[in-house]
Amino acid sequence: MRVAVVGIDGTGKTTVLHRMRERGDVVVVHAIRAHDDPDSPYATLSRALAGASAAADALGRVQLKLAVLYLQLCLYGPAERQVWREGRILVSDRHPLIDPLAYLPMFARAEREDAPGADVEAWWRGQEPQDARAIRDWLVARTGSADPWPLGTDFLAQATKPPQDVLDYLRRSFGVSLPNAVVLLDLPVEDALARTRSRESRSELHETADLLSLTRQHYDAVLGWLSRTCPEVSVHRVDCRGRTAAEVTEAVRAVVASEGKSGARR
Repeated sequence: MRVAVVGIDGTGKTTVLHRMRERGDVVVVHAIRAHDDPDSPYATLSRALAGASAAADALGRVQLKLAVLYLQLCLYGPAERQVWREGRILVSDRHPLIDPLAYLPMFARAEREDAPGADVEAWWRGQEPQDARAIRDWLVARTGSADPWPLGTDFLAQATKPPQDVLDYLRRSFGVSLPNAVVLLDLPVEDALARTRSRESRSELHETADLLSLTRQHYDAVLGWLSRTCPEVSVHRVDCRGRTAAEVTEAVRAVVASEGKSGARR
């Protein structure tokens, strides 16, 4: 069984899933930050990609940010298949078929220039040399090209397409299927933003009140569409307002347990 936990930044996904992993009754896979998985064979590459994402943020180039996101999401499929072969319950922090549906329209609204100028080379220089080599190799392996700009541009272009077309693109790109259930952690934007701003790391391109509000709306729209068009996927919402991490963890654990019982009856 596969359950995806989604929501805007600051809702506590990573904290909740860390607590669930500590219990040992589920396997947790991070769709974007594979290095948050202690046993991930892709941890080194994932850390390099996190640095590349920060370099894209520093330059403010959406196309580079999305090229990195694509390469990060490519790491999810192999991890999911390994857990699937072991027959264990997988709970993911985000999902490569769901989160892009919510985030791509938000990135499409960001101010951007369509020509890379000198920023691609600046982006490469903004990374550690060994990290840049690993990312270049991964980029070539996934796309056949060492140029990230066309990849980011193509990914961004999906934002204007109907959801089913985007979903088909994501399936082809990442080689995964929809999870059995999706749990949305919901939190008011002002609370989520306060949490993200308290982090030591630099804010990402999309971590503003307006963009987080837009993304929250997109999650509602995407999960509503998913419920109508893919009824085999159960959609749940957990209200995180005023609740501790322990309380939210128990709410998510209850959903996973309920889905497990439902799957056993099917």
